[in-house]
Amino acid sequence: MARLRRSPPGAPRSRVPRSQQPLPQANDGRGLAVTVALLRAADGANPDSYYEAIAGALDDYARRYAVDTPLRLAHFLAQIGHESSFRATEENGHYSVPRMREIFGCRGGLAQYDRAADDCRIGADGQPARLRPKLWLEPDSYAGNPARLLAYVYANRLGNGDEASGDGYRYRGRGLVQLTGKANYAAFTEAHNARDSQDVVDFVAEPDLLLSELKYAIESAFHYWESRKVNALADLDDLEGVTRAVNGGLNGLQDRGARLERIKKALGI
Repeated sequence: MARLRRSPPGAPRSRVPRSQQPLPQANDGRGLAVTVALLRAADGANPDSYYEAIAGALDDYARRYAVDTPLRLAHFLAQIGHESSFRATEENGHYSVPRMREIFGCRGGLAQYDRAADDCRIGADGQPARLRPKLWLEPDSYAGNPARLLAYVYANRLGNGDEASGDGYRYRGRGLVQLTGKANYAAFTEAHNARDSQDVVDFVAEPDLLLSELKYAIESAFHYWESRKVNALADLDDLEGVTRAVNGGLNGLQDRGARLERIKKALGI
C-alpha cells in the first residue's frame, strides 16, 4: 500500500484530498507506489512472481506519465487489469464469416448487425448499411485470415495506407492496451524517445517490440492513457468517463468498477 507522508506536529493540514496527493517518490525511502498487493487487488490472475517482475516498470512509467496520485493510479490499474490482466497481447483477427461481419461490417457498429439475417440492418436508402461490403462479396478471402482482414478493415485509417500496403495488419493492436494504427505507433515513438534519450526506439519500424519487450508494452499503456487525457477524468473519479476514454464505450463497466473499489481500499482512499 502506498503511504502518504504525515505532516509534522503543528503543521497546517493539506486541503488536497488524500486521493489527489502526490504518490511517494521513488527515492524517498518508502519503496514503490505500485506493489504486488496493489496489483493483486487490480487483478488476481497472475502469480506474485509476475507482479514482482513488472511492478518496478509500472511504478517508473506512472511517474513519467504523471499517473502520480492515488486516484489516478487506482483508475489506471483498474482499467488495465480489465483490458489485459497486465499481459502483453495482440489483436487476433481470426474470425468466422458471421463474426467478422458483426465486428467490422456495419455502419454504426455491432448494434447494427442483424444476426438472423447475417447482414446489417436496413439503412435510410432501403439497403443493408454495410460499411465494408467485401466482407459479403469476398468472405473466404478474409474469414480466418488475420493478415487480409486487418489490412482491409484498418485501411486508410489511423495513419495506415491502403489495403494493399498491409499497414492495417502490420500496425494491429498490441500491448497492455491495444495500440492500433501507424499514426499511433509513430506518436508512441515520439513520446518514448522524448522521455528516454538513452533508449531511442522506432516502433513504426519495429512494432512487434510491444509484444517481445514487456517494458514497452507497459509504457504503451501509459502513452495511450496520456494521449486520451484520461488523468483529468480520473481526477474527477468519473468511472464512466474513464471507461469511455479507454474502451470507446462502457463494455465491462461493472468489472472495472469492482476492480477500482478493491484498489481504492488497498490504497486507503
